[in-house]
Parts: sequence; C-alpha cells; structure tokens
Amino acid sequence: MAIVQTVVRVTGGMVVAIFQYMGDMNLYQLMVVDGMAEVIRDGELMSVDQTDVVPGDIVRVTPGLSYFDMAILKSERLLVDESALTGEVHPVAKIPLDPANSGQVYNTKMCKSSTISAGTTVLECGGGDEYNVLAIVTQTGSFTSKGELLSDVLSYERHQFKFDTEVKLVLFILLVEMAILVSVVLHFIEDHWVYAWFYAVFVAGTCLPPLLPTVFVVSVGISCKRLQAQRITCTDSTGILVAGKVKKAFFDKTGTLTEQGLSFVSARTSNDLGKSATNTSGEVDIDPILQLGLSVCHTLTSNASGDLIGPAVDRMGFSAVRSARLVNEHSVMLGDDTIKYLKRFEFDHHSMTQSVIVQRGEEKIVFVKGSPEAISKLCVPSSIPSDFADHARYCARNGIYQLAIARSTYTGSEETHEVQRSDIENDLTFTGCINFQNTMKHETPSVISELREGNVESAIVTGDNVLTGIYIAKKSGIIAPNKNVIIGISVSDDEVIQWVHASDDSDAGDPLVSIPENTVLAMTGEVWNHLLRYDPKSAIALGNHTFVYGRCTPNDKVSVVSTFVQYGDITLMCGDGGNDCGALKAAHVGIALSDAEASVVAPFTSLDKNITSVTEVLKEGRCALASAFASYKYMLMYGQVESINQVVNAYFSITFSEWCWVFMDGIWPITMAFSLPLSKAAKTLSPKRPTASILGPHTLSSACGVLSINFLFLVIALALLWKQDWFQCRMWGSNDVSNVTVLGDNYETSVIFLVTGYQYISSAAAFNFGYTYRAGWFKNYVFVFFFSVWTAFQFTATMSANKFSCIWRANCDNDNAVRFVTSTEPEALYNDFNTTVMPTSFRGTLLGLMIANLILNCAWEYLVVNRMLPKVNDEIAGIKSSQHASGEYVDTATNAYLIKPIPADSEVA
Repeated sequence: MAIVQTVVRVTGGMVVAIFQYMGDMNLYQLMVVDGMAEVIRDGELMSVDQTDVVPGDIVRVTPGLSYFDMAILKSERLLVDESALTGEVHPVAKIPLDPANSGQVYNTKMCKSSTISAGTTVLECGGGDEYNVLAIVTQTGSFTSKGELLSDVLSYERHQFKFDTEVKLVLFILLVEMAILVSVVLHFIEDHWVYAWFYAVFVAGTCLPPLLPTVFVVSVGISCKRLQAQRITCTDSTGILVAGKVKKAFFDKTGTLTEQGLSFVSARTSNDLGKSATNTSGEVDIDPILQLGLSVCHTLTSNASGDLIGPAVDRMGFSAVRSARLVNEHSVMLGDDTIKYLKRFEFDHHSMTQSVIVQRGEEKIVFVKGSPEAISKLCVPSSIPSDFADHARYCARNGIYQLAIARSTYTGSEETHEVQRSDIENDLTFTGCINFQNTMKHETPSVISELREGNVESAIVTGDNVLTGIYIAKKSGIIAPNKNVIIGISVSDDEVIQWVHASDDSDAGDPLVSIPENTVLAMTGEVWNHLLRYDPKSAIALGNHTFVYGRCTPNDKVSVVSTFVQYGDITLMCGDGGNDCGALKAAHVGIALSDAEASVVAPFTSLDKNITSVTEVLKEGRCALASAFASYKYMLMYGQVESINQVVNAYFSITFSEWCWVFMDGIWPITMAFSLPLSKAAKTLSPKRPTASILGPHTLSSACGVLSINFLFLVIALALLWKQDWFQCRMWGSNDVSNVTVLGDNYETSVIFLVTGYQYISSAAAFNFGYTYRAGWFKNYVFVFFFSVWTAFQFTATMSANKFSCIWRANCDNDNAVRFVTSTEPEALYNDFNTTVMPTSFRGTLLGLMIANLILNCAWEYLVVNRMLPKVNDEIAGIKSSQHASGEYVDTATNAYLIKPIPADSEVA
C-alpha cells in the first residue's frame, strides 16, 4: 500500500507541477530580458549589458526590443510597435520631447508621443551618424511600465469564489468525519495496536483524498491549452475560472465591434454640410481648404517602404486627397506646393483635439481637428453654421464617424517651437466636417446574440459620439431595434443632467424617478462621472439599464468597468488595446485583440483579433468551472467510498488483496479524475452560469445523492451474500488479523471489491454529464475509453473464474492463482476451501446490481440534478421576482432601482 500511495501522491504532484510550469513559462517568456545597450559615457559611445544601465544614462536607440523606459531627445523616423504592452494594432511614430515644455516636469502620460516603454519594439529609426537617435533612460527593471504591469500580474489575486471560503468548512467536516472513522476503526480492530494505528492512518488519508487539490489546476490547464489552440493566449490562467461567471461584458467600438479601418465618406465646408459626398463625375469632391487641412492636420509618418504609419482616421483622410504626398516628418507636398510643419500636437483624449502649425509660402496657418463638440467650443460662434449641431447629430445617429476641422492664421511673436497647445486652440474659424464610415464586423451580431442567450449583458464603452454608439448597439443587437433610448447628454452649469430622447433630441424625464417601459439608457462620460461623483448608488442603478457610454476618455472607461466590479458584477472588457488598456486591466476578465503573442495588456489576447474570442473564453471558463467541480465531486466520492470500504473491512476483519488496492487507490482514481476535465466546452453558452459553491444545492444534491445510492447498493450486495446457502462467513483460517495476505481471500472481500470497485467507475460516469457547459457525454473520448476498459475489466472479473479474475483474488481457485504485486511466485488462496469462486447465478446477480448502480447514478445526475433541480430553482426565483415586482420587498419606485452591493458570486444551480 505504501507503494500505491506514493505513486498516487507523486503523480498528483507531477500533474500539478506540469500545468503550473506551463503557466509560469508564459510569464517567464514575458519577463526574461537579455541583451546589450549602447550608452554614452564620458563622451564616448560604448556597449554595456542592459542590466548595467541606470536612469539618467543617454542611450542610442536601435531597432529591436526596448529594455527600459526612455524619453526621446533626438530622432528621425522613429517607429515603435507597442502591441506587447498596450495592444495597439498599428506601429506608433515617436518624436523628440517638445522644447516648449522644458519648464515642466517630465510625465509619461503628457509626453506619451516622446516616450519609449520597456517591452516595446523599435521597428525603424533614422539613419545617419551614430548619435542620430538618442534617448534618456527614465526607469529600469521592475520600475518600468512593463515591470509594473508584470508586478500586477504576479501579485494578482484571483476573484474569490464561494468555494474559496466554503472549502474551509468542507475541510472541517472531513476532519470531523476522519476523527469519527479513525475511532471506529480502532475500536473494530482488536489485533496488535501497531497494525490498528497504521490502518487508522490509512483511513484518515482516504477521507482527505491526496488528488483533491489537483482538480482545479488540471481543469484550468486543459482549458488554457485549448484556448491557445484557438490562438487565444493566456498570461494568467486563473482568470479562466473567473470567466465562467462573467455577468457583464463591455466592448470598445472601433476596432472591436467594428472593423479596425475607416472608409472615407466626405469632407464638407461650413457652407455645404448637407451636400452629397460625391460630385457629378462620381469622384469624392473636397474643397481646397479642406484638402489642405486633411493633408497637414495629422500625426502621420512613413516607414522605409513608404507606407503611411499612424491612426486609421489620419491615414484615410490623407489618402482621400490624391494630390497630397508625405515628403518626410517636416513637410508635405500638396500638388506643386511644399508645406512645412512648424509644430504638431498629437490627439489629446481629454481635449478631444489635435492641432498643427504649418507654413505655406509666407503664411503660417493653424489647423485644429477633433470631435464636433470640442471644435465648436474653440471656434468663434459666428463662424459655426446654425445647423451644425443638428447635422452632427444626424450623422452620428446614422453611424457616421465625424470629425470637425477649424483654422486660424498664426500671428504670434514667439518662436513656433515654444508654442503651447493652448496658445493656438482658441478663436478659430470653423472650416468644415470630415465624415467616415466604420463598418461593423460580420461576426459581431452573432457574438452579441450568443452572449445574450448566455445571460451575459453587453454594453459599449467608446470615445465616439454616443449617438454613433447607439447606432452600432442597435445594429449589433446590444439594443433591440424596438427599444427607445434616453440619453444623458450633458451636465448643465447648475449641475443638472440633461436627458433627451435619442430619436428626436426632445427632453425626457429623469430616469431616477422612473424608466418608461421598453426604454434603455445611454450616457456620455461626463454624465457618468457626475453621477458617480454625487450619487454612486444612482450611477450603478442607472448603469444596469445603460448599454452605451459615449465620449469616454480612457479614464472614463476604467471608471465604468471598475464601478461594476466594485458593486459585485463579474465583468469582461474587450478592446483592441491603446486607450482600452486601463479598462482591460480593471475588468475581472480582459481580452485584448492584438497580434502580440507575448502581451501583458490583458490576461487574454486574441491573436486573430476576432471578438468570437469572447464567447470562446466564456465557454472555456464555464467548461473549466464545471469540469473542476465534476472532478472535485469525484475525488470526494472516491474518498467516501474508500473510507466506507475500509470501515466495513475493519468490522469484518478483512481487507482487499494487493492488486485490488492498486486499482482502487491508484489506477481508477487517477485515470477517472484526470480524464473528466478533458471534456470540451459546449458549442453555445448556456442561459445559466455554472455553480461556484461546493455547499450549494446543486453540488450537495449531486454528491450526496450519488454517495447514498452507492452505499445502498453496498448494503444490498452484502445482504444478498448473507442469504446464500453456500456462504460461510470468514472462510479463512488465521488468528493473525494483521496478516493482509490472509485477509483478502474470502467472499466478503470479493463482493465488496466487485460492487464498490465499479462505483469508482459508475460515479465518474455520472459526473461526466456536463449539463449545458460541456460537450456531450460521449464527446469526452479519453474518458469514454477508460470507462469502457474498466467496465469491461470489472464485468469480466465478475462473471469469469480464471486467471484474469484471480488478479483481484475474486472468483479464484488455486489452479488459477497469480502472484501479488510484491511477490515473485503465484500465491495460493488462504482459506479452508482454497477458492473464492461464487456460483454463476450469484455472479449474474452482482452484475445486475452493478449495472443498476450505474443506471441509477446516471439517472440521478442527469434527470434530477441537471434537469429537475434547475427547474425548481427557477420556480423559486420566479416567485421571489414576482413578490419583488409587486412591492413586497421594495416600497418605492426609486428604491427599486437603487442597487445595493451584491455578493461577488451568487449561487447558480
């Protein structure tokens, strides 16, 4: 037995170690850094190991992996791939620090365009002499951006499920049971106290199965490998279990629900906003002043191949002007004219603008581009068309991504390189609007539909106009087409939120008082922040009815997601990186659409950049949770059946033969427990989430029901044995109860082994039913193989009387006796009749009991636990819901919407 127990524990440890190793290797590949850096020291350029570089060193930037956080001092055509750190899909152009900010303290957020972060990859940098691209090191090691992200990953504490707290109570119950059974065994065994003590220790060991801690690790590891096969990488495998309980899913719009690119539609001046996008020849007609604005107001650069690098909206706008050509970082050709850049300001998420100062001939011109709302605030009111606001809403309502552009003449006396953004973004003349079409991905509606059927609410969190978000929400199915939408559009100077109908901009009532039937909400980031600041409970109450959050900054996205996390909803965030980075980390489950295989932007990364990855992660999460609980119940069942067997054996002063223990304590538990989690995920999301409670009605009814059935059949088998006229109790002759080679050759042992041994197999068969979270019973091919083989073994041993059955000393005589595990020669039977062969009729009876045991176990699990019990729970939930709706639980309409913090994981049958 020592050998068997050693093998079981070593196997369990090795399995856990293997899966833990595979998970840790993913993190190791992200953390390991090895290389040389070129540093200027004592006026000379020298190569040193990257570990010897310190903050303040001036380094030469070269193509390849960045080892530190750096601020760019000097550069030409510097392109960086930030996908591994932020999930940004396209390469990012970097520029030197702005001399105009020389009096300010360096800040990575304010100087993002001049910062290279550790973990990113420099794709190209300008040629010339060796001092052409220089940067100053600001942070090294674990203090870099990558280091901080990895620290967050390593220190991440998985969401606490019910089983995390209930397992302590389960452990206490098992310890009490262990103490009782040990006392009973010591009482039954009246032989030498040493044998009695070690037998009791063995009983105690089976009460707490050694493989019990492995089941969650194995289930998660298997699901992680399946996700990797679907090109979904996972840097934190513990998030898979959390994904099984996701209740709320947030999506970025552009690049996530819609295609990454934009289609240019039109560019219209202030005088012809409503005109057709094309001229009479069918070509896009763009006014000359807008052609100039589109050609220069951007942050584009080009790579060595001449391809444009920069935001999609800038690339599409620039490409729409066919006569425009990017010469270099300092000038643009528009027709025959050369236009020089004097100063460029990148897009700012807070001001929602970007600006540029250019020189055309002797004239210095300022162009500012941004959201219509932001540009209108910066323009001279008389220059804004009277129908501008109506036109902007019309475009947004029809899914048009619109930018406004304004201009002015620069007349400042200071040098342009010293100009601040605030110096030029004011008193502008409105010039026109640029319209783009963002096409929705073809898979988006089906994904949203499957999430809805899986009882997962979806919402959009976007930086675009809230009306554009509503358009996509309705087109994708997040908002039903027949639903009315009320928008929290703005906050007045006297701190009052303006609520309007999305269809016609007419005033709407305050949803905190009542929300009309068949109506949902949308709001801007400004309104959300106002609600959260002054009335957090109302914010989360209205948030449960809000499906679109528009004009959100990256911080607003974090605020929305983290608030739902704080109030108990298991949340998921899906985005394409960049400005979604914070929200991806704030959610319980973050899924980045990026092609960076080694990314720390989120626990999950979809390398195919496809939002079907969301449903795949959720399905695998539910499957892993259900599989873990199936294996958990099986290991508990194995421990209970074995403990009962040992107590019964102690009562009769018998025990199993060596080969019986090998199978009962080693082969069967290992093969059954480790093949149960191999079941694949269900093809669709179930309307219910799997339970996360080991003391909930679903788990207890399953485990206790199967255990009771198994115990009943053990009693029936022994009762039938006692009634046989050929049976004589204790047909062995020995006065030494501690001689285990003697105690195994009797009919009681044979019957207990054959009947309860098959319970190891039939119980696993019952727990293999995946309900609606896992694939069908027969789809778990490895488990079905082992189930079939062990069933054939057990049935053959029951019905035959030959050398095969003699392996377990059942239906055996001396002519067919085989050797024990630890012997070298066949061992004769140790009883007076030299046989344990039972009559064929009784063997048939035992076979019938075993089959009936299997059928009853499977019927209990499939019909009662997985079918009837959920219906009963639904009826109880329906009664409570109707009582709640009738006012039995809530007295006022306002309180009905004020949601209190709820437990992080409510029991789901």
